[in-house]
Amino acid sequence: MRTVLGVSVGTATARATALDAADDSVCSASVARSFEPADHVGAALELLESMAQVQNVDRADIVLAVPDDPASRTSASAYSTHDAGRFMVVSELGAQLRFLRGTGQLDGIRTVAICDLGASGTTVSVVDPASGQVFCSRRTAIFGGAVCDDAVRRYLLGTYGADELVSSTTLDSLQTAIRYGREQLSSLRVAEVPGPFVGGPVRLWRSSFDEIVDHAVRAVEDWTASVIVDAPSSVNALAIVGGCAHIPSLRRVFRRDLKLPVLVPSLPESLTAHGAALLAADAVRSRLHRPLAAVGRIAAPASDFDFVPRHRSA
Repeated sequence: MRTVLGVSVGTATARATALDAADDSVCSASVARSFEPADHVGAALELLESMAQVQNVDRADIVLAVPDDPASRTSASAYSTHDAGRFMVVSELGAQLRFLRGTGQLDGIRTVAICDLGASGTTVSVVDPASGQVFCSRRTAIFGGAVCDDAVRRYLLGTYGADELVSSTTLDSLQTAIRYGREQLSSLRVAEVPGPFVGGPVRLWRSSFDEIVDHAVRAVEDWTASVIVDAPSSVNALAIVGGCAHIPSLRRVFRRDLKLPVLVPSLPESLTAHGAALLAADAVRSRLHRPLAAVGRIAAPASDFDFVPRHRSA
């Protein structure tokens, strides 16, 4: 069995997916969380090294998906890779497209808008999924995981009060707890958030969370709509990726207000690493002259329908 590896770089999370190059089946997946933003590249490289060693992956069979400047995306195909010496590097947009194409969700779609709702902001790219040609790409900081978490922190401290001995370390721990709580609310109605509150841990209900982030959600929907309207090519569908794509109220607003099919993969936070691994498998087949049909198909998940990064969107 020949194993390939895909790794994604994130400001708060690095992810890795190892695949069997013969049939694109997942061999292993791993994640590294809660590191300092300045260390996000190092954390991704550490994860890459450890996974490559455990899975016995050759250097030539590793693809690292990195954030890039949206303004530079129109100059080359999103699928373009370059050799960084120890591994191949691709734009995170290219990895996301490769995953979505593999599921078949983009079949028949000539132009798709990829809305990447990451930790530090949102990027919308309008692209031809067949060729990888990017017609336009824009980014905003009005919405992202950090925006949601900051709003929840202000609400919880304002509502429940805080111990008088609150330290910066305690507040950092609270921010991490809020992030985990936000992730839980993607599938649960309530999450418990420990912290420096006067009465101990508090419950955060999904209905309260929706109210807290409603203004930011509506703002990013309006902004996304403006990018799509101003795009030089007509958009046939919108795909939402990134950790914040889990927020139920955001999906509802996008589906209600945008006059487009809205695609939401079941694991939107993990598909960049998975797509990078699929690109690594494609490269192996290309070298061996054994192409899989089209771009290769993976089992479609359940759906609701160096290299120094200059920009962070996931």
